[in-house]
This record gives sequence, C-alpha cells and structure tokens, in this order.
Amino acid sequence: MVLTHPETDEPGTWDQSNALAEMKAFYDGWDPVLTKLLNLVTSTQKWPIQQIDIPEDWISPSGKVALLGDAAHAMLPNMALGAAMAVEDAATLAECLKVHPGKDSLPKALDLYQKIRIPRAEAVQEASDLHGFILHYPDGPLQEARDAAMRAEVEGIHFPESPNQWSDPMTQQFCYNYDAIDQVYQALRDTPKKQSSAHKHYSAVWNS
Repeated sequence: MVLTHPETDEPGTWDQSNALAEMKAFYDGWDPVLTKLLNLVTSTQKWPIQQIDIPEDWISPSGKVALLGDAAHAMLPNMALGAAMAVEDAATLAECLKVHPGKDSLPKALDLYQKIRIPRAEAVQEASDLHGFILHYPDGPLQEARDAAMRAEVEGIHFPESPNQWSDPMTQQFCYNYDAIDQVYQALRDTPKKQSSAHKHYSAVWNS
C-alpha cells in the first residue's frame, strides 16, 4: 500500500521509528474501511518524493548533452505522468535527431528538443501541483464544494468539467492526447511560447 500526503518538514528531520504511528494518526477519523485496513499494518517506511524547479536550459555548453526525464523535470505524482513525460522526451528527442541528422546538426536538434519540451514539462508540472492542491483540501467549504462538483462523475451523469483532474475533459485532452511527434513539426513552423515554472516542494509517501 502506498499513501501520499503533503509534508512541510525537511526529510532529514523525519523519525522513521515513529512512521507507523504517524501514518495511523494522520488517517484517524477517515472512512472506517480505510482505518480498519491501516490497523492491520505492522510496519511502514516514510520517504520523500520531491519535484524540482525546471531548469531554463537542458543543453550542455558543448551542445552535445541534453537532460531528459526526472533529471530535467522531476515532479510529484499527482497526475501520474512522471514516466510518461520521460517517454515524451525520448520520442521528441528521437524525432528532433531525425529532422536534424548528422553530428554537425546535433546542437540544432537538441535546441529544438528543449524548446518543445520545456514548456510542456512546466505546464504538466503546474497541472500536477494544482491537482495535488485540490485533492488535499482540508475539511471545510472548499472540500465540500469539490466533493459536490465531483458528484456527477460518481453518479454516472455527464459532466463538462470536474475538479478531479484525471476526469476533467479539458485536462484529459491536454495531458493524454499529446502527440510528441507532431509537436516537433509544429515547432518547426511555430516555436512554442515559454510557460511559467512551478515551485519545488515536498510530499511524502508511506509504503506498507
């Protein structure tokens, strides 16, 4: 079982010997099915998952080395797109090398690659941060409004939008209908605009 929650303390200050009690205390008062399940857990480990500020430049000064995957855009798993982003990177890079073949064209290929991937990575990281924020509303008016807005999905009623970003039609289109290969050829015609980056923060995972 893997459970995630926001965390403000630095990982170096965490007490692993208290992880099990901390986990159970965190979920105290939740759904009885969940708390009954957690009471069966006899050991757990708490470890950090962290995202980074996305670098403004992914290419080495030589123009021969490029960042890819988590080295370029580690993000929290609120949209479950971390591995998919690395696959998008690889597909984009391969196509950039295809349209700019040869050793002498490598800097041009890598420059095209980062011009495409940096805005995409920043936008997905921002979407992930937003979803995590929405999912972790504390009990209160915002949480109640979120749950009410998600009721149509639970009841099988058509909905044009949802705070559940995994189900929201517009977010689904943005996240899951992305064509990495097509973006290369679009970029050759029109360089994508840079989007704002997100801020680094911590989350934590309990693994039981």
